[in-house]
Formats: sequence, structure tokens, C-alpha cells
Amino acid sequence: MMKKTETGAAPDAIVRPAREDSIADLVEFVRNMAMECGYRDDTVENLGRATEEVAVNIIRFACRDTEAEIGISCTIHDNGALYITFTDTGRPFNMLLAGTFPETDDFFDTAEKPSTKIMKKAARNIEYKRNADTNILIFAVSYDPGGVRR
Repeated sequence: MMKKTETGAAPDAIVRPAREDSIADLVEFVRNMAMECGYRDDTVENLGRATEEVAVNIIRFACRDTEAEIGISCTIHDNGALYITFTDTGRPFNMLLAGTFPETDDFFDTAEKPSTKIMKKAARNIEYKRNADTNILIFAVSYDPGGVRR
């Protein structure tokens, strides 16, 4: 895994079409990055499940009925934290607000409401922003010294 340099070197990244058949590649990418960083097996699994949850939400809500892409990049901060950045080119959609305010429930059927429970367990620091035509969701995962370097 490459550390982000002062010269702005590109972090490790993957881009796939926003379709269900891309989810396995996205999950595997994040799991591999977390293993490479030496995170514990349970953390690796939690990040994989969180990635699946994010991808499903993006596909169902931001990119429904549109041709779009999902990108994931990973960087390591100087303090050892792993930053996982999810991007998509779909409609504006902040999944972190789903269920936060009663008013947001009006936008979803009960069975259609986006889930964020898994991601909030895997990464306690999550940020959403919209930049131009891109949704950006960032996980900051604290350094996990219990892992074994592989």
C-alpha cells in the first residue's frame, strides 16, 4: 500500500460500474488493503461488510437507473489510520442522514431505507461530502496494532 506523499502521489484505488456484480471486487479490494496494513482479521471482515453495505446503498439510491461508477481509494495517514474513500457519480445522496431525522423517513419505503449500521460499527469516523457531480464518503479507521503483517 502506498502512503500519500507530499507530491500528491495517487493512492491505491479501484473503479467499477455501479452494478451489483461489481460489489465482490470492491469488497475484496478493501479487505486486501486492510490486510496489507496489518489489521486484525475481525477488522478486515468488518470493513468488508461495511464496503458491501456502502456499495449496495450507492447502487440502490444514488445510482438507480443510471450509468455510474463507484470508486474506492485507500491511503495511510501518518498516524497509521487507514482512510477509505468511496466515490460515486450518481445523484446526490448522503446515506449518513438516513434515519437520523424523522423527515428523512418520508423519502424511503420501510424496506427501502438505506442501512448504515455495519459501516458505523466498522469505522467510527465517517464523513460525507458532495463535490461537483460526485458523492464522497470517507472512513477513517484507527490504526489496528493487533494485526499481523502479512
